[in-house]
Amino acid sequence: METLTDRITRYILARVHRLAVLDLYERAAGVGLLEQAFIIEGDEQSGTVWRVPEHSLHLLRSEPVKLHAELGRRLRRATYKTPTCDVHGQDFAEPTVGNVCSSTKRRSKPDTSATATREVSVPACRHEFLAQLRKHIAPPSVAHVAIALLVARAVGSSIPDLSLLSAVLRNPGAFVLIKAPVGRFERRFVFMLEDGLILPCWTKLEDVYRSNSVWDGYSDRRRKRPRKTIKKLVGTDVQKAVERSLSKSLVDVLLERSAPVVLADETETALPPFVSMTADLVLETAGLDHEMIAELLHICCGIAPKQSLQQLEKAALDLKGLSIDALALAVRPGRGLEQILSILEVLGKQARASSKSDDDGEDRGSRRVGDRSGRAKVKGLRSDGDSDDPSGTLDGIDIVQPDRLVGTSDEQPSAVTDLGQTVVDRNLVGQLRVETLSGYREALEWALDLKTDLLLWREGELAWNEMSTKLILSGPPGTGKTTYARALCNTLQVPLLVTSVASWLEPGYLGDVLKRMTRDFELARKNAPVILFIDEIDNIGSRFGGNREQHDDYWRSLINRLLELLDGTTKTDGVIVVAATNLPEKIDPALLRSGRLEKHVAIPMPDTEGLIDILAYHLGADLTDVLSTAPLIGTTAGLRPGGLVGGGDSAVNSIIPGAIKDV
Repeated sequence: METLTDRITRYILARVHRLAVLDLYERAAGVGLLEQAFIIEGDEQSGTVWRVPEHSLHLLRSEPVKLHAELGRRLRRATYKTPTCDVHGQDFAEPTVGNVCSSTKRRSKPDTSATATREVSVPACRHEFLAQLRKHIAPPSVAHVAIALLVARAVGSSIPDLSLLSAVLRNPGAFVLIKAPVGRFERRFVFMLEDGLILPCWTKLEDVYRSNSVWDGYSDRRRKRPRKTIKKLVGTDVQKAVERSLSKSLVDVLLERSAPVVLADETETALPPFVSMTADLVLETAGLDHEMIAELLHICCGIAPKQSLQQLEKAALDLKGLSIDALALAVRPGRGLEQILSILEVLGKQARASSKSDDDGEDRGSRRVGDRSGRAKVKGLRSDGDSDDPSGTLDGIDIVQPDRLVGTSDEQPSAVTDLGQTVVDRNLVGQLRVETLSGYREALEWALDLKTDLLLWREGELAWNEMSTKLILSGPPGTGKTTYARALCNTLQVPLLVTSVASWLEPGYLGDVLKRMTRDFELARKNAPVILFIDEIDNIGSRFGGNREQHDDYWRSLINRLLELLDGTTKTDGVIVVAATNLPEKIDPALLRSGRLEKHVAIPMPDTEGLIDILAYHLGADLTDVLSTAPLIGTTAGLRPGGLVGGGDSAVNSIIPGAIKDV
């Protein structure tokens, strides 16, 4: 007796097969093997009618082997594209009538043309040609088969029969939760839901809470398909969302009753009760096991399940940590069972090691640890417990602690010669500080003045509003704007928070963008004194003279909020703001006024002297050895009057320009 799990598996795989046939027919039509006659419109009987042209029937005169090779050769020239026809209709394996090959159960009216009448006597030829053509159907996707097996198990283990599932799905405001703790389940499930492989219709997916990277939207050639709207939510969003905000969005959608809500969850942890206990239907299954892998290999590779199970048990293969993408990498055409299992073993070990590193590891150099969601775990900094991010995690911001400097002369880091050349303390060579940078000029003076003022502020002798603490750096890409911020962090010995306008705009929705901006400034204030570095400040645009008329309110709100954060009722005592841009002309003038980003320093491309200093910095401890190989006076007398004189440590700053210029 067929179980419910078997029925759901057969149903999804049948839809996958239909889509593969339609893809094949589209490709065949692209190279002239079939003709697309017309499209039947309708809710349940929509589809495409295909004809087999005369020249395709002539191919049947060839031997079967040659026919198969010729069809394959022509189909390889076709462009792979998404079928424009629907998945509804009868199975293509059934014989057709006359010269018409239809993907629907009924046709609008019979074809009584002379051509049709003349060719009705050879229906077997049409059927034979389609049978030969269907031998070139692409094998089922490993990802599709894996999702089909997981969904079928979730349904079969959660409900007694299909009547309950049908009753829930008929409800226009149904809320269905499906959970399968397998990596990439959310993404692949959403793709199949969109393609009409889970439900018997194409779907238009809309977010319940916020956009997520699991879904990039359907392609342009699919936009005209009739679709049923479904509200989607994924477990990874639920885990990192603010419960109050998410529950409000979910309630609003459920009260509308305009579309069903589907929550796909691949996380191993339990979802919050306001989600797990309020769903109308919960479909849940365990992760991958040996039986599922054996069934997958049987469907995709034709390997007998008994043989696969024996090898799996013998190898004691641990499937924990394997994702659907890992299965797709391992199960490839032409590979044998032993090779597939060995690849799965390696990928599983790698995934488990990576997961352990995400949970326990720490990058001590930057005080930042990246987890699988791309967020940063902050160590040593205090964050707001009421922020959008879970405790100890932040999106879109990097935290850099200053390097501990040893053997430096803080009282007199540098001196200026009579010729205006900066003589850098040799103890600083190889250490990233503004004192060791070249070509910054005004920015260097601003940093040294700020260092002095910061000492006075800490001693209570200088008010913060009497200091110049906001700077904007502009210049072509590669001039070292980010390097300057890192060097300033070491010079002032205060933490550096690195963010960008692009990271602020990542959530998309205005409310979430404003929250992320505010959070970064609040984090900086709570850990003052600190440097807040904002990259790509020009991306926030200007309120005047732009081309964003359709979204003026959006960008105006962003700029106004940034103005308030820089110089409004919100105080920024202890926060040093450094912004960087390649296009200063695109910045709103209000951001450059007094009290905001009032100090503007343009960093040009380095000149000869700047290049000399940059090379000296990167040579570091090897500088003396390089100078010892500099040309002698006689070698350079004709090129540089006076040549090179002296040597040793006392002449480092006089030797470098001559040596490099002579070379």
